[in-house]
Amino acid sequence: MDDSTGLPLELADNLPWHFHDLAKSRTVDRVPEKGEVCLWLVTSEFRFASASNIGSWLSIAERRRARLYPNSSIGRRFGVARATLRLVVSQMFACRPQEVRVEDAPDERLVVRDASGERSLGVDVSYSGIWIVVAVAAANVGIGLSIEAPGVQGAPAAVAEAARRARARAERGEPGADSSSWHGLVLPMPGEICGVVAVDQPVTGVQAFGWDRSAEGTGPR
Repeated sequence: MDDSTGLPLELADNLPWHFHDLAKSRTVDRVPEKGEVCLWLVTSEFRFASASNIGSWLSIAERRRARLYPNSSIGRRFGVARATLRLVVSQMFACRPQEVRVEDAPDERLVVRDASGERSLGVDVSYSGIWIVVAVAAANVGIGLSIEAPGVQGAPAAVAEAARRARARAERGEPGADSSSWHGLVLPMPGEICGVVAVDQPVTGVQAFGWDRSAEGTGPR
């Protein structure tokens, strides 16, 4: 626990955040470097994850899962999230989206490997309403999202809850990790959503796709 903030991780500050349009998602042609976190913010209407792409990129089990959701909009959101994950990771592994190996491990943990199964990445996908957040790093990573009280953006309680969820999700890949090893990023989420990403190594830079920011700079504190 970070005694100075009451958070279950140390928030990274004064980092270089590089913001990109979603249309440039296909240009990420390498795996993240050590300390680098790549993030995507999309909605369930993300145009690159069209119905045809979802149909061809997802596995049979993933397509069946999307159809089995009682609410079609939630099923669509799941399909878009998996298609987006496969799209961005396939560029890093230099393979087709449908060749990316995505395994559903216990506790909703995702295991992602290249087509040969020899290389892997730390990934997480989280949802809030129509919004989908995807995180990719060369480390264990988790995304925590919570809803702030109306009119109280950045409220400490909401940040703390998002941080708790993020670390809990990241720890699925490394149970029992020492508290000092967890580092967090506060996400500039839309509306009343509060988001934190937890990583089990110091963060040195962020590549962010889909956020409404016109220039590169330092992310939120």
